[in-house]
Amino acid sequence: MKTQLKLKNLMTLLLVGTAFITNEAKSQSKSPIHIGFKGGANFSNLSLAKSNLDAKYSLGYHGGLFTRVDISQLYVQGEVLYSQKKSKIENSSFGKEQAKWSSIEVPVLVGYKLLQSDNLNFRIFGGGVYSYVLNDKASVLKQVSQSFQKFDKSNVGYQVGAGVDVGKLTFDLRYEGALTNISKEFKARPNSFQASIGFMIF
Repeated sequence: MKTQLKLKNLMTLLLVGTAFITNEAKSQSKSPIHIGFKGGANFSNLSLAKSNLDAKYSLGYHGGLFTRVDISQLYVQGEVLYSQKKSKIENSSFGKEQAKWSSIEVPVLVGYKLLQSDNLNFRIFGGGVYSYVLNDKASVLKQVSQSFQKFDKSNVGYQVGAGVDVGKLTFDLRYEGALTNISKEFKARPNSFQASIGFMIF
């Protein structure tokens, strides 16, 4: 009898322990705060006001960290990215050359999950982005105007897009437009299409 009682107590303790651990694991897996890293491609164009210049899209890249806070079907996501963007510039005098600039970008986005489940989410989002230009290679613009020196360091823009989460993987497609000129002299406003893949650490 005592042995049976001990076994029953042990089984009860194991069941309670298992239930507790399971609940803890579920609560941790459903944490509203997520941190991860991401990277991808930029397909950018430098819109220019000069009529004798023609800018075309060119391929660059980006990568960095993101954090997301879930609020029911809404979420807020902040990112810190290193981004390199390029645009091909054409002119009848010097032919084709490439303008390139690297920057630190900080998007802050608000999103909505159209479809939400434990392992699959379909999202739409939009928000603002601040960019700080670290360096640029735009000698092509100096050939057009000797007074041109560098791109403006601080720039503000916006982003809109859609994404899918599959487990811990996240896929985004977005459009980025400029609200300020990266070069006031040329009234240059970059715009980009971006594709990225990310991984949520937790």
